[in-house]
Amino acid sequence: MTAKILSLNYSSTYWQNIRIAAQALLSGRIVAFPTETVYGLGVCADNNSAVDSLYRAKQRPKQKELSIMIASPEDVVKHVKHISPVARRLMHSFWPGPLTIIFDIPDNRTVGIRNSSHHVVRDLLNTSKISIVSTSANISGMSPATDAQQVIRFFADKVDVVLDGGTAEGGKPSTVVKILDDTFEIIRYGVIEEERLNRCLNEDCLSIRS
Repeated sequence: MTAKILSLNYSSTYWQNIRIAAQALLSGRIVAFPTETVYGLGVCADNNSAVDSLYRAKQRPKQKELSIMIASPEDVVKHVKHISPVARRLMHSFWPGPLTIIFDIPDNRTVGIRNSSHHVVRDLLNTSKISIVSTSANISGMSPATDAQQVIRFFADKVDVVLDGGTAEGGKPSTVVKILDDTFEIIRYGVIEEERLNRCLNEDCLSIRS
């Protein structure tokens, strides 16, 4: 079945289409949406079957974890128990925004969390009232989609709903950092540059490993 494309360009149907996408997420389906960087794919974080479907659609190895989108910085405590001073400063400086932070969680596992600044992502999260497991809209190893038509070319029969918000604003993916005690490591370079991250923590003289 070809994905349903829902335009977000008209105020008269905007919220109706957000609700349709939210219901698709709650039903275990894959939804594509614009972010402040590139287009993303998402599923309900609490639906393991949907997460498996997302891995298959993306053709992504299971050992490469997906990130979680949250509606507000306060929601991070739903997924992470310990938040270090370094993480708190990054969250305060760059959330909401194009920064994914990887936290350590019990059993030697990690989880990547992102609080997007894009209104569509936030409206979708607040309407569905769930966290969303998310990844960029591309086949693993290829450049991310920056508009709805590129999403369709990648995932015509694998994505259920595409929220068409025009061309994505950033064109590059989010920056990804991993928290390491009193410092952090850049895992993926993206919209937020290394210099800005350094400035954020400069007064504590923290280093960046890259």
